[in-house]
Amino acid sequence: MWQAILGILIFAAAYVSLLVEKWNRNYTVLGGALLMVLLGIVPIGKAVSTYANWHALILIASLFIISGIFQKTGLIAYSTSAIIHKFRLQPFTIILGLSVLAAVTSALLDALLAVAVIVPVVLKITKMMKLSPVPFLISIVISANIGGAATVLGNIPNRMVGAVEPLTMGQFLIALAPLALIMLGIVYMGLWLFYGKRMIVAETYKREPLNFQPSSYLATDRTLLIGGSAVAAVTLVAFVLQGILGWKASYIGAGGAVALMIVDYKEIVRIMKGKDYRSVLQGVMDSQIVFFFGLFIMAGGLAHAGISGFIAARGLEISQGSVTFLSMLVLWLTSFGSAMMDNIPYVAAMIPVIDHAGEMLSGVNNVPVTPLWWSLLIGAAIGSSATLLGSIAGMFTAGLAEQDGIRFSQRDYFIVAAPLSLVLLIVSTIYINVFLL
Repeated sequence: MWQAILGILIFAAAYVSLLVEKWNRNYTVLGGALLMVLLGIVPIGKAVSTYANWHALILIASLFIISGIFQKTGLIAYSTSAIIHKFRLQPFTIILGLSVLAAVTSALLDALLAVAVIVPVVLKITKMMKLSPVPFLISIVISANIGGAATVLGNIPNRMVGAVEPLTMGQFLIALAPLALIMLGIVYMGLWLFYGKRMIVAETYKREPLNFQPSSYLATDRTLLIGGSAVAAVTLVAFVLQGILGWKASYIGAGGAVALMIVDYKEIVRIMKGKDYRSVLQGVMDSQIVFFFGLFIMAGGLAHAGISGFIAARGLEISQGSVTFLSMLVLWLTSFGSAMMDNIPYVAAMIPVIDHAGEMLSGVNNVPVTPLWWSLLIGAAIGSSATLLGSIAGMFTAGLAEQDGIRFSQRDYFIVAAPLSLVLLIVSTIYINVFLL
């Protein structure tokens, strides 16, 4: 019992530390994992071999490399500038175009990459047009979170679940992509009601932004531009055909990452010649592989101490074995939990709980528990869209705005995003009951 109590306390302390953000995320979770091992809450052998999910770690690191190198091609920045030119600086039309781009980029690459490339361009353009960037930022953050829920490549919780459960890219697209499209449509309708008629730009403020040429954002290295785009496209096709090919997502991601590193060989040569090993170490830390290594061990400690199994058993008692009831419980609890704090450690803690519940249900009447996984991921996407604290993309966007001298507070975001998220939660409840159960 004392190990279970200490396990809960260590995980809770790490959670609060991540929320406060006073200490480095990587060192926080590594410290928590080390404490659990030293106190005997989880054996070191089991922690490294079982609970540290290496397929998930390889997939996360691979997608980080893929998105980082693909960003160098300039195609996303080019698309952002092209949308602005195409719509001749009509504010709400630009919001829609850039938001859809953020959703697609998040679904196929990474939500953080989407905001990292699109938001700086938005801040620059809105400043020139004398417009508040807040509506743009709200729409882009929500679009990135919701769009990322549609595929196994998108949001980090999706990657974590995709590495734990044998769910293919095709299954994700069939189950979650239609719902993501419906939710994005609702978001854009809501934003039109909030901001549509208030966004007017004087013609004199449109001249300077239109001088930007989209082609200037493309990489000058044609090998990187063409080769990087081709490798990314082949990797994406392999993910879509994963069920037919029978390959693990981690192997597909690793193959794509290695191929892109070969295309970007000049950077590797530069690092080797300059012996710039510090940037390599920084890249490892930025890839979040260290963060997730520690996080998986802490979540495994909770499972090994019996806490995850206890919660799963109590959930089955309350629901009396009803997958429908459990799915709704997971959806709503995850939404509110992810809204209050970072959705990644929340999902990491919930994965072993749902895994235990699945084993118990399968042992009784062989009930499929896939709807529980869908509910977890949908809830994480909606909850992370309700507040800036809910996702890394939201917090990163707020940081970019602050660096640019723009006021983009939690209150500004919450007033618009929270009501929209509640509507999305209700719509998702209906969708899951009708189509996924």
